[in-house]
Amino acid sequence: MQTTLTDIENLGLHSKFNFADGHAYQDLQSFRAILDQLPALWERASRLGVREQERRYRDAFATLAASPSLLDYPHFRICPTASNSIDVVAAWCRQHRLKVGLLEPTFDNLHLLLVRREVEVISVSEETLHADLEGTLAAAPIDALFLVNPNNPTGQILTEEEFRKIVNHCLERGITFLLDNTFRFFVEQSYDQYQILLDSGVNFISIEDTGKVWPTLDMKASLVFYSASVKQDFEVIYDEIYLCISPFSLAVLEEFLITSDRLGLKKTIWDEVSKRRKMFRAAIAGSVLQTEAISRDSLLSVEWVRIHGVFRSDVELAQHFQRKDLILLPGRNFFWSSKDHGQVMNVRFSLLKGEDHFSQALATLRAGLDEINAGLFSEAV
Repeated sequence: MQTTLTDIENLGLHSKFNFADGHAYQDLQSFRAILDQLPALWERASRLGVREQERRYRDAFATLAASPSLLDYPHFRICPTASNSIDVVAAWCRQHRLKVGLLEPTFDNLHLLLVRREVEVISVSEETLHADLEGTLAAAPIDALFLVNPNNPTGQILTEEEFRKIVNHCLERGITFLLDNTFRFFVEQSYDQYQILLDSGVNFISIEDTGKVWPTLDMKASLVFYSASVKQDFEVIYDEIYLCISPFSLAVLEEFLITSDRLGLKKTIWDEVSKRRKMFRAAIAGSVLQTEAISRDSLLSVEWVRIHGVFRSDVELAQHFQRKDLILLPGRNFFWSSKDHGQVMNVRFSLLKGEDHFSQALATLRAGLDEINAGLFSEAV
């Protein structure tokens, strides 16, 4: 079994049935009309130029995110992917020699990118954060706090009260607040994070994304918003690496945002996720797999699952299905700081695949689970 979640996602791209990567590959449905606009979008992007298209995209994002505080907000850049954004943030942290407290469990490439930039990272437990927010934060000897909201894979969300407490804690102690918001559009925008951040005066960097949400064949744009205190050094690093991204990509993605705002996220995204989640949970019913208790109310496009019964580990179950050309993510790498993964009994499935692919993958999954129930699975590794 490969050693990182990205390795396994790559394996999924070469397999018949892929539950591994969390990218959006559902059918176009409400967005099909955008295909007919591509020539006009090309012309508009070339006429407007890069900076004007960036501003248009920012404003479309702010509108859909119900964050009017971002309209006309000047301190932002756009990376090709969220991983690129994380890498720029990591480079900024290294330049300032910050010790970063990173949420756990969460996708391991956040940790890997920080470490590759030689940033010192310590674990901040999601379980203890929600159980005792103030105590957990007070115990963390850090210069920056890096949270994922909603969190991948568990689907846990910071309430407005929790968010305000975290912002105040960071402000009082001079801690930079780093946010990965890349799954934000799967949940209702019940409060304006950015208004809270801007009103507080805290140092912050916040990463947004489109790749988890809209079926654009991996055409993406990752907005990064930051406080004025971060601007100078962050923009130097960004400009040295990217300078800008394609205004045509932004023009296309702007239309996805506008369409979602016009028709509603419920119709365009949430109903698609809900339908697949119901199908998935029906497929695993009565098997060795159960949705993890803390994730039963998750609205994300991934399902965090616990293994019961015959398997000794997440890897053993993943290998069972790999032999059927079906790839899922073992849970151990989400616990990125752990030294002993032997007791990890979680796996993650992604849901936003095309209907035909998803239905066939579920049938293969159910057949494999029935083999397990009947005691017919192979224990070979």
